[in-house]
Amino acid sequence: MASPASSGDRVFLMMICETLFAQRMSELLDELSVPGYTRFGGVSGVGETGRHEGTAIWPGSNTIIFVALPDPDLADEIMRRAERIIADEYQKRPGFAVFKMHGTQIA
Repeated sequence: MASPASSGDRVFLMMICETLFAQRMSELLDELSVPGYTRFGGVSGVGETGRHEGTAIWPGSNTIIFVALPDPDLADEIMRRAERIIADEYQKRPGFAVFKMHGTQIA
């Protein structure tokens, strides 16, 4: 892996996934010794896999996971492994979208 960037530079991942898949993503982050992340559960929305509103008509919910990483290579490794998990463990692709952003931690 590349050396970490300066102390405030970060790569941010915002992962939006079906709640059942979010548990598997948390396990992956723990396996990779990611020092911390934030999860928001019970999120509703509409996307490529349909509508998830947590109701009888539109069942299911989503989870958003935010991760701030000092090493951009770790962000790439998370994505590689997530895609491998989906290919190896799921017959139907779960709802999963990831957005990668760069920024500076200021506090």
